[in-house]
Amino acid sequence: MVRDMKKERVKNIIKVIVFMLIFCGFMALGSVMLYPKTSDPEGGLSNPNARGFYGEPKNSIDLVVMGNSNAYSAYSPMLMWKKYGIPSYVVAEGAQNIAETVNILEELLTCQKPKLIILDVDLLWQGKTQVSRVEGNVKSLIYKYIPIMKYHDRWKGFVLGDSFKAKNYTYRSSSRGQYLSKTVVPYTGEDMMVKTADVESVPKSSRFFLKMFLDLCEENDIDVMFVEMPTANSWNYKKHNGMTKYAKELGIPFVDLNTTEGKNAINWKKDTRDGGRHLNCYGAKKVTREIGKYISENYTFTNKKKDPEYKSWNKAYREYKQFMKTDKKSSDKKHKKSKKADIKQSDTSDTKKQKTEKTTTENKPETTTESTATEEVTESASTEANTTLQ
Repeated sequence: MVRDMKKERVKNIIKVIVFMLIFCGFMALGSVMLYPKTSDPEGGLSNPNARGFYGEPKNSIDLVVMGNSNAYSAYSPMLMWKKYGIPSYVVAEGAQNIAETVNILEELLTCQKPKLIILDVDLLWQGKTQVSRVEGNVKSLIYKYIPIMKYHDRWKGFVLGDSFKAKNYTYRSSSRGQYLSKTVVPYTGEDMMVKTADVESVPKSSRFFLKMFLDLCEENDIDVMFVEMPTANSWNYKKHNGMTKYAKELGIPFVDLNTTEGKNAINWKKDTRDGGRHLNCYGAKKVTREIGKYISENYTFTNKKKDPEYKSWNKAYREYKQFMKTDKKSSDKKHKKSKKADIKQSDTSDTKKQKTEKTTTENKPETTTESTATEEVTESASTEANTTLQ
């Protein structure tokens, strides 16, 4: 009888193992079949604008800015190019956390090797509580190793013949990842940067993944610089103190752009597009000038404006310049004519990324819309447009 019980137990164990193998095989096969094969908006890749670095020539990007929606709103690669001839890219997503940043960095390193990465540290506090931060970071890891969990909804447009094609990531963004907006919505709240001795330490869960990020950069001989992009309501002086202290411990330079004074200081009545959370293109000009000044004094880059390999950057700058010259009324007209790109970037939540439909209208549209040079991209809770030319 004991022998029969042992046999039955062995059978049950074998059944469990077989089931797990079949399940894992199904998940692996599904991940391969549903993973986007192209990097353009139509291909279904998460945040194609943030991953436009795939479409750039190999190892052609010298400077990368990583972070959440604050980063892609506040930094202008085109201005950096015009002033210093540095080819740079904003690799940022809405509500991006530090674990997802590690994942994207690994992607970036498959085709680019920047000299410097500027990390917007606002994402270290992504999520309102410690629990939500841990959940968000774990979710990012699951998406990395089990892509079908992230792209499961792509079965709706499933085409068997396309499922096993090789990846063809050639999509490019002429804004190099920046989210362009001329909308002006003043911030009317209190000043969050009143000096205090109080300290809000960097969350422990974020420190764990930040170490992974820094180790990966060190392994690839990439310098790292911390910044905090200007934001009127997701940052305060307590966090400033906590980040300053932690950056010193790590031996990494930290520039809090919320403390900028002089001509590059942010005017919260004119330089924000949504009441203080994110900057518009006017605020981004100030931030980029300040960052450019700092890196020109502390790092060495080759000016590549006259390099024939980078002639597309000069063309992209001309398009950016034209956009900046175009009045808002004309931009709105162009917006109606260009409805192609749909980028799933959400900056309306600190705890989760919201889904966006494959359409040129948003779930929660604002009354004001913006356009870029020729194509429109959309962002959850905002119908402003980004420059995403191929």
